Amino acid sequence: MKKTLLASSIIATCTLNTHFVIADDVVETDEHILVTANRSQQDSFLALSANQIITREAIEQLQVTSVSDILKTVAGMHVANQGGAGQASSVYTRGTNSNHTLILIDGVRVGSATLGTVNLSAISAQQIERIEIVKGPRAALWGSDAIGGVIQIFTKQHNNGEGIVSIGAGSNGLFQAAASIGFGYQKHQYTLNVSTEKADGFNAYVSDPNNPYDINEPDEDGYDRQSVSLKGNSQLTETISMNLVTRFEESNSDYDASYPDSPCWDDYTKVCPSYYANKQTAENYHLRLAGVYQTDKLSLEASIAQSQDQGSTYGNGIDKGDADEIKTERDQFSLVGNYQLTDETGFSFGTDWYEESVSTNTDKDNWTPGFQSWALDKRTVSAIFAQARHQANQFIFEVAGRYDDIEKLGNESNYNVSIGYQLPENWLVSLNSGTAFKAPTFNDLYWPGSGNPDLRPESSKTHEILVRKSAKNSLIEISLYDTEVEDLIAWSPNEFGQWQPANINQAEMQGIDVNFSGNYYDFDYLISLTYVETEDKSTGEELLRRPKFSASYVLNYHWQDWLFGTVISYRDEAKDSGNVDLDDYWLVDLTTSYQVNDAFTVAGKVSNAFNKNYQSALNYQADDTNYSVNLSYTF
Repeated sequence: MKKTLLASSIIATCTLNTHFVIADDVVETDEHILVTANRSQQDSFLALSANQIITREAIEQLQVTSVSDILKTVAGMHVANQGGAGQASSVYTRGTNSNHTLILIDGVRVGSATLGTVNLSAISAQQIERIEIVKGPRAALWGSDAIGGVIQIFTKQHNNGEGIVSIGAGSNGLFQAAASIGFGYQKHQYTLNVSTEKADGFNAYVSDPNNPYDINEPDEDGYDRQSVSLKGNSQLTETISMNLVTRFEESNSDYDASYPDSPCWDDYTKVCPSYYANKQTAENYHLRLAGVYQTDKLSLEASIAQSQDQGSTYGNGIDKGDADEIKTERDQFSLVGNYQLTDETGFSFGTDWYEESVSTNTDKDNWTPGFQSWALDKRTVSAIFAQARHQANQFIFEVAGRYDDIEKLGNESNYNVSIGYQLPENWLVSLNSGTAFKAPTFNDLYWPGSGNPDLRPESSKTHEILVRKSAKNSLIEISLYDTEVEDLIAWSPNEFGQWQPANINQAEMQGIDVNFSGNYYDFDYLISLTYVETEDKSTGEELLRRPKFSASYVLNYHWQDWLFGTVISYRDEAKDSGNVDLDDYWLVDLTTSYQVNDAFTVAGKVSNAFNKNYQSALNYQADDTNYSVNLSYTF
């Protein structure tokens, strides 16, 4: 989607020789440098795993309000929204479950340890510098959750004295404002980002007339969120540097409750249970401090980090002071080393440690005397990993392995093996095989009255063929894969007839992803095609909310100081709960921007231009045709 793509002359001369700098805090803005795949910098063309880099320029051209809208343009990913930008969304990578994609922000593992997912709707798109997406198993380097892939989000970073200020408005009471500024001197460069956003929203849920217990709240489900982040680097000596990232984001949103009566149908004198709530608030943050030692052949990075994922629900008869709060806190430490033995051979190695704890302020089992929460509310994970890379003429070899020791769950060993071959005319072909796992959540293991502490981690095995071709003004990537997931956790009755989570399901995903990007004269484009067949092995049915075929076409035309763009997307029909069919749909978004002068830009967007009525999750409707405008000043 950038006008400038990787020149074939660069590709022809590339080897595995990598300039190792800190893997999780990229200062360079080269759109072709990838760090997420191997936890070290490498050219994205030579990465043997399927990948896509979404730059700040591409995000600005899309004019989106949520991370979910960005991911909709990625081949191999399907996003199911439960309403608008402030509502929950689920990302299915290559047909795997919504909790099978690892989410990192600035190198920090984030998300809820109780649900096992990340609330992408709470992440402001205005603060994103770039997004790196690596598809396929990466547990051999990153550990739990990376079955379908890894998404790493990097916050904005500017040089000293540079920055941007923007303000926008749109349909449903949308208001946006953001500012970013780089500051510092000589070898100390930092960036401060601040943003705010709110919208009145629309009615996100349509009740089922055949379900007497289904909610009917024909109201507006709005949201607001505020974010602030600080990111930077200090070069202390020629070989030692320090990197700092800190981010805080607070959000509030309305949604429709699970039950219609208010405050409570059985006892109006007591506090209502959480399923009557229709408002939620979240306070999430992460802080990361890293020190880097770097020479020509060796780099060592030691980092400490802390993150919080906190959500509270209230409303519909529940006071905010009585909100049901659930919090995840995660302390992390990593040591990552990279050693370039020769121009052809390199090694990566390291250790990860993190402790995650969960807490709540409300009783989770009203039927048992006393205050009930998780049977265990803390666990530690420690791991070691190593990877070797070698190039022999046109062959590229990669092998990686990792050992995770998870408290109370035992250990997990995973691997990735890849063989690549560079053909003439800038072709690359690779064969990949790898395993991955997903550790059970605290809810699965220790929820009072229903948790199952004997659960095993979900595990997977994937085989993949990847073909990549670079030309002067285009890049195409095709990947065919087969993934089998075992020990999937699902609810079933135990030997006493009580329902609880158990490792009873298996699933298989087979598919093909096609990603084609480039530019032609004044046009630049991105074509994403996905075909995936999924099967629940216990029932023979396809998995829910996974369309077999999906496609998107992003086209931008540059004319003088104008930019005209469109995003055309298609989603095939899919199944949802109760074996209900979700219809297929086409969507068209239109964008434009005008460069008033070197500093000022005016942009506008029409989303869902043909007012398509559709659902990507059962009974959750999408917005009608809506509009937005934005004014930005760059300095």
